[in-house]
Formats: sequence, structure tokens, C-alpha cells
Amino acid sequence: MSAGSSPDTGPDLHGFVIPITEPPIVEIDTEATAAYIRLREAKVARTEPFDSESGFVMLDFDAEGNVVGIEVVGQQEFSIRELIKLVPVQTTETILDHTRYVTAKLQAA
Repeated sequence: MSAGSSPDTGPDLHGFVIPITEPPIVEIDTEATAAYIRLREAKVARTEPFDSESGFVMLDFDAEGNVVGIEVVGQQEFSIRELIKLVPVQTTETILDHTRYVTAKLQAA
């Protein structure tokens, strides 16, 4: 790691790493045992599954191919550090320390 670079938090799988450069917002739905990690405000252009060994994970991408959100289903622990263990990310402890947690905004079916 060079001077000034960020430490990796989580595994690097196949060269794909999600940068977390701003404090995320974690939307928690305890009834569904799900969490959505909002990395930035952007329109979602596509959603793809992420092959995680220990949980169901979907990634939301913007039109430029940047990850804007991470949905995690089936977790019992909702801390940001536990949630990002499921995906390869690069961030700093300072950014993670400023994570906000909110109740998921549920919409009627």
C-alpha cells in the first residue's frame, strides 16, 4: 500500500472492488432481515446479483457502471462492518465510523 492510499476492508474477489468514498447510509428492514447500503444518490440503471458465500447480495449500478447501492438479505447483524464482509470494498475506518443507520422506507404492495 502506498502512502496516502486507503486500506482495504474486505476481500478482493476477482479484481472487483467497490470503493466507498463517502459515509454510507444503511437502511434496515428487520422484518425482512435485509439492509440496503446506499453509497451515493444516483438513479439505478441496473441490478445484478453478487455471488457471496454467506448471504444474498444484489448490487445496484448507475448508467456509468458505478455501484450506488448494495442490498443484503438474510443477515442478523446490521453493522456496516458485518454487512461489507459479504462484498469486496475499499474504504477507510473513518468513513465507516460516520455511517448513518435509518429504518427502511417500506412501500405498500
